Amino acid sequence: MLNEFIWDGTMDYGWEDLSELLVNTCHKFTEIMLNTTEISPNAESRELITSNCMERFEGIAGILADIIKDGLYYAYEDLEGETENALKLNAWILLGSLTETTLQMFLAFYIDDYKNAKWKQWEEFETEEVKTPIFECIQKLVENSILESKQAKSLKEAIKEKIKEHTKEHQVQKVMLDELIQLYQHLDLMTHEEISYLKGIQSNRNGIHSFQHREMGNWNDLQFSVRFFCYLLEWVLNHLPDIPDYE
Repeated sequence: MLNEFIWDGTMDYGWEDLSELLVNTCHKFTEIMLNTTEISPNAESRELITSNCMERFEGIAGILADIIKDGLYYAYEDLEGETENALKLNAWILLGSLTETTLQMFLAFYIDDYKNAKWKQWEEFETEEVKTPIFECIQKLVENSILESKQAKSLKEAIKEKIKEHTKEHQVQKVMLDELIQLYQHLDLMTHEEISYLKGIQSNRNGIHSFQHREMGNWNDLQFSVRFFCYLLEWVLNHLPDIPDYE
């Protein structure tokens, strides 16, 4: 379930009011996040969450808010032209980017906890003891004309990349939305309902892959998802420590 103290999940804002709520909530979020991070004892958190980062965040939110203002017209006039579809897609892409950044910021604030989770990292993995016999096996396949040299080289590169992926720390600012959702679910940070809304945003944001046919949420879906995003910002703020806790 949603945290009803923050929002009960009902659509309680019209398009213009939602646009204003988005701008105001983002501004509140950036101010509190910066002020709280500023006095954080963790230097890495302070390096990741900066005023420049927050300015870009608010700028993107402002563009989305401008699109949302016109949502009423598009939603109820039932327009489906290429321009309207492109505008709707842009809104989903912006919303996906903002959601991704918000989830990253929360982890960046609690960076030590994120690192300790060792997301998708193989612990106590003996790289050379694993890699050496695999490479020797591949080489024998080449010698026996089962593999071509180019194929063997590609396999070795793929193995090295996969080992690197699972033995190096995943920088929080480079973890993409789909993996962030998986991580939040794995760590049980959010409810099933909250995760489902995040997945909806992620799915619609993927409409950017225009070569593939994808169903994209309509304007009313977008309206609800933007309202959920405002909830997400409040959710993060609700999980930050009070500033006096650091004093």
